[in-house]
Amino acid sequence: MSAKDRGADKSRRSAESHSSAVGYGRPPVAKRFKPGTSGNPKGRPTGAKNLKTLIREAMTASIPIQEGEKTRRVTRLEGVVLRQMQSALRGHDKSAMAVLKMALQLGFLQDSSESGEISLSSEDERILNELLLRSRNDK
Repeated sequence: MSAKDRGADKSRRSAESHSSAVGYGRPPVAKRFKPGTSGNPKGRPTGAKNLKTLIREAMTASIPIQEGEKTRRVTRLEGVVLRQMQSALRGHDKSAMAVLKMALQLGFLQDSSESGEISLSSEDERILNELLLRSRNDK
């Protein structure tokens, strides 16, 4: 066999083996996934929930609360806010600070003007200063 014949024979073999080459990223043809078939047939079960969904459902679940003689249903998150507000109105300083912090973060205590300053009455300012002094002394 001449060198020319060997070269042609080699290229024929490489073409045959190239189409059915097995290696990294090229499994044997018989073991490859068929078109339209998932590589993970069992997969994640239908209806499986992640942590974010579980927490959202827990916080938005409806609970009954008593308001005077009436009972009404609110979300748990709303119940927490209402309880915090009731506690603040009863005079609990930590609850009052928490409610004020929520109001500040949501922008309820900001003036509608562009200055960004909060406009409070002198009485409101006195109460806020008192609360701030108390919270600093508690630490």
